[in-house]
Amino acid sequence: MTPAELIDRWADLASARRSMSGMDRRRLDAQAAVDVFACVFWPRGRSGLLIEGDGHVADLAERVPRCRGVRVALDEHGGGGQPERTTLAIVLEEERLREIFAVLSADLVNAIVAEPSSAGALRRCIDRLCMWQGLFDRIAPEGLSEERQRGLFGELVVLDRLFLESGSLLDGVAAWIGSDGAHQDFRRGGLAIEVKASLAKRHAKIMISNEKQLDERPHDTLVLASVRLDESEPHGLSLPDLVAQLRLRLADDEPAARLFDERVLLADYLDVHAPLYEGRRYRVASTRWFRVEGEFPRLTEANLPAGVGDIHYSIIADDLGAWEMDEESVRDMTGGGA
Repeated sequence: MTPAELIDRWADLASARRSMSGMDRRRLDAQAAVDVFACVFWPRGRSGLLIEGDGHVADLAERVPRCRGVRVALDEHGGGGQPERTTLAIVLEEERLREIFAVLSADLVNAIVAEPSSAGALRRCIDRLCMWQGLFDRIAPEGLSEERQRGLFGELVVLDRLFLESGSLLDGVAAWIGSDGAHQDFRRGGLAIEVKASLAKRHAKIMISNEKQLDERPHDTLVLASVRLDESEPHGLSLPDLVAQLRLRLADDEPAARLFDERVLLADYLDVHAPLYEGRRYRVASTRWFRVEGEFPRLTEANLPAGVGDIHYSIIADDLGAWEMDEESVRDMTGGGA
């Protein structure tokens, strides 16, 4: 099920309105362990999903999340000689979030129909909604800012050049943890890599967003990758181009492909926003690698004055020559050396 297919289902239901209240619905998968419907809820014509499963699922009601712009309602009924049923209604409340809601709904449907049991499908639905709760709070209808587009592009460049070149593809994608809230973008064993992308210009600044990004103490080795990008290159790649390129590379490894899609989603990248990013194309002008240790210029918890917090600062890549490494040395650290 794709977001576009769901949008078409909702449009068909809305145009064939049969009542002034209640809902109109259409089954989405007759083989699923639960009943899954695309719905339009009247009288306001709200798009949504309805999931109905057999039985009572313990602790489900306590885990129902609140999502910005989306109403989630759980109802358990039956008993007294009647079969117990559990119903989840997921309804779009803010029309401006329609495209994002379609992505959420398609993700829920695809996760639900893969579950072999009714209880498993209902739990999986709540699990995915909990993940989406944070995404709905963060993702803007207008997509990623220019800075965040560059940042994600830089991370994907490092994923492609280093981590997908060594070990299994699944292990390579699993090393990409920045979108999961970690302080560094990649981690494999005792190695951590923080990626910073910037436009290629002399004395380009590398922006550091907190005191933990360049703190090597939790790791055996911390490397800073500075990816310089030329923008508006006619032969460059857009962010959607690079995402598509990596999906093609991972296509024959289903677990790796599925994990990659989850990680780009956690990075707030949605395919429905791809047209917003197509006009901005990049070429990698250079990638430099610096080992963060010793007198490397940085602020960490160890040298931050008491009472100082929420710090943001910049360093100049051209002034970091004393700590520079070649790419092959970094590749060896990932386990991908020749």
